Amino acid sequence: KLAPGSPCAKVALSYAQQADFDLQSALSSLRKAVELGPENALAWSRLSELWLSFGDLDKSLDAANKAVELNPNIARTHTVLGFSYITQFKIKDAKKAFKKAIELDQAAPLPRLGLGLTKIRQGDLQAGREDIEIAASLDPVNSLIRSYLGKAYYEEKRDMLAQNQYTIAKKLDPNDPTAWFYDAIRKQTINRPVE
Repeated sequence: KLAPGSPCAKVALSYAQQADFDLQSALSSLRKAVELGPENALAWSRLSELWLSFGDLDKSLDAANKAVELNPNIARTHTVLGFSYITQFKIKDAKKAFKKAIELDQAAPLPRLGLGLTKIRQGDLQAGREDIEIAASLDPVNSLIRSYLGKAYYEEKRDMLAQNQYTIAKKLDPNDPTAWFYDAIRKQTINRPVE
């Protein structure tokens, strides 16, 4: 209300709306943010994230490319671009974007997660898991990273480590279905389908 013409306020509002499961309003706020601040790279990267959640992969990639074009010196823009590339199975491009994001901000956990996922996708499970472990060490309370770390351990047939990561992820965010889903697959594999 105090800054109706501020793109940053609209971006912040979009996070609140998304947390309240009002994705349409969050999308409207982000569209307004980029309209008010067409040179705001972070607003474009946030718009890309939301297009991903709607499953509009082309719009997501376009917005992510726009964000990087506007400011190639922000790790966040490259991170979002990397995840947009992953959804389109452009793994080499994704890997390049994540590496650039890490170069710009070595303490950011999400580019490490993304880089790990690209390495796993390319068939290097151990190197991918190691990057996801780094991501978990950078953000130990991120349930999604813990879920993917558990999935990597599961793929390595390290059941106890996988189970531990799923347990941590469930405690950190019981409403995130990722850990529950992967743990259900793990339990079915070890002949515990009812659980």
